[in-house]
Amino acid sequence: MTAYARPGLPAGAWWAGLRPYLSADAQLAYAGTDPATITVTGVTGPARLTPASSPALARVAIPTRAGSYLLLLTRSVHRRDWLVTRIVPPELVA
Repeated sequence: MTAYARPGLPAGAWWAGLRPYLSADAQLAYAGTDPATITVTGVTGPARLTPASSPALARVAIPTRAGSYLLLLTRSVHRRDWLVTRIVPPELVA
């Protein structure tokens, strides 16, 4: 979320910082994002794993200056690291 919440960066620098944390599908979905349109500018507290998580899907709530974002992360049995598949802004978190 820290890599995402940097709307003041040039697009190339923003993308270079965010891309390593994204799954292949998320890279396709967020590739054309203009960081200037992002309203969040910083994380304000620790991440919290939500009860709806599982060993292969993590739903993580991240408090920010713009409200609580939800990050969906996945990992495969072949990889140990988690990758973001979706970044959900507060207004869409149910």
